[in-house]
Amino acid sequence: MLVRRAGAGRRITLVPLIDVLFILLVYFMVTSVYRDLDMIPVVRAQDQSSGGAQVSGGDTVLFRITANGDVTLRGTPLDPAALETALAQASGRVLILPSGAAPLWALTKVLDAVSVAGIADARLVRLEALP
Repeated sequence: MLVRRAGAGRRITLVPLIDVLFILLVYFMVTSVYRDLDMIPVVRAQDQSSGGAQVSGGDTVLFRITANGDVTLRGTPLDPAALETALAQASGRVLILPSGAAPLWALTKVLDAVSVAGIADARLVRLEALP
């Protein structure tokens, strides 16, 4: 007959639990979203009434790049000369929002124009679908 000794119990170690918790921590840190891009004020109400593609100084300006590579400002398509003019008038933050299917050459063209215009506060914005 097998008899267990009272002092020979199994030890439960915490090392595997700590390993699993660390892996979960890293997973949630990598997959979490830290910024809500919907909170960035892009167009103020007073800017909407002005119409057209005029840019007033100190405002946030949003340039969109469509799937076929066209650049638009407030719904108005811009050719390269109009893009340079709009960037020259912009003195505030410039946001660039390419569509999911926008070609890389179009994004490069806009970023080059931003660089030539000497704009220091330019940001590339990517919108993600809500889960």
